[in-house]
Amino acid sequence: MTSHKPLKSVSHNFGHSFISLMNYVKDDYLLGHLLNQARQTNINKLTVDIIKNVAEPTELLTNEIKSSSEHWNKWFPTLLKTSGSTMDCVSSATMTIEFDLQKTRPYNNNSDYLESPFICEIVIIDDRGKEYKHKHEGWWFPEQSATKKQWWKFWK
Repeated sequence: MTSHKPLKSVSHNFGHSFISLMNYVKDDYLLGHLLNQARQTNINKLTVDIIKNVAEPTELLTNEIKSSSEHWNKWFPTLLKTSGSTMDCVSSATMTIEFDLQKTRPYNNNSDYLESPFICEIVIIDDRGKEYKHKHEGWWFPEQSATKKQWWKFWK
């Protein structure tokens, strides 16, 4: 029998997985790609409609960000099922990731990298109108920043 009870943990687990080290795309983690694009466009907030598989604003949607978002959104029904719930229990699910582009600090282990604080919030509303919300906060830096010199260029 499916339940609404797992939706609280699903909101936590989906966001945690999306921003985690499991979300590596091409040459950086998803949050690194997103922070780079946010700094380039000066747009600091990505909103994802998980059920509709739509993310915006489009200025933030590089190929890496778009493909990663689509991948994790497709995984959402599986996460629900393995947690003991189903899509029938969910009327909406959204995620926002917002960086504070005004704040930066050197990364502790390598001061060449500047990290910025972020908030990732997931809101699931069930078929009865009850809201399940979880917020992840932290600091992140892009590993493949526009200013970072590639290792092979040192040999030229």
